[in-house]
Amino acid sequence: MYSFQTGAGRRRQKQLTRLLLLLIFILAIALGGVTFSYLKTRNAAQATSQAILSRAVSEASEAQSAVYRLTQSSGTNTTTLLSTVRSHVYALECLNALAANIYGAGTALTDPELLNECEATLTECETRLQTGSVITTQTTLLRDKIDLLVQGFGGMI
Repeated sequence: MYSFQTGAGRRRQKQLTRLLLLLIFILAIALGGVTFSYLKTRNAAQATSQAILSRAVSEASEAQSAVYRLTQSSGTNTTTLLSTVRSHVYALECLNALAANIYGAGTALTDPELLNECEATLTECETRLQTGSVITTQTTLLRDKIDLLVQGFGGMI
C-alpha cells in the first residue's frame, strides 16, 4: 500500500507561489535600481555634452571677437591679439580631443582641418610679424576661417 498525504500538492503549490512572488519582488527592486541608475547616468551624460558644447561655442565666439579686433587694430597690440586667437583655437582643439575621448573616435565639435588651417595661418602671421612684413592678407584669411568655425555652431552663438 501507498501512503498518500492529503494536501501535500496544495502545500507545494503555495510554496511555489511564495517563491515566485519573492522572485518577482526581487526582480522588481532590481529593475527599479537599474532604471534609477540609467536615468542618473543619462542626465549626467546630457549635462556633460551640454557643458562641452557650451564651452566650444564660447571659445569660438571669443576667437571671433579677438580676430575682429585684430583686423581693426592699429598694430600696437597685434601680437597680443594673435596669441589670444591662438589660445581660443587651441581650446577648441582640446575640446575636440575631449569629445573624441568621451564619445569615440571621429567625434568632433568643429572641423579639425579648419582648426589646423587656423593654426597654420596664425603661425604665418607671427612669422611675418617677426620679419616686419604686413599681415593684412593673413589676418583677413584668419578672420574668414574663424567665421567658418563660428558658422559650424549654427545659431548657438
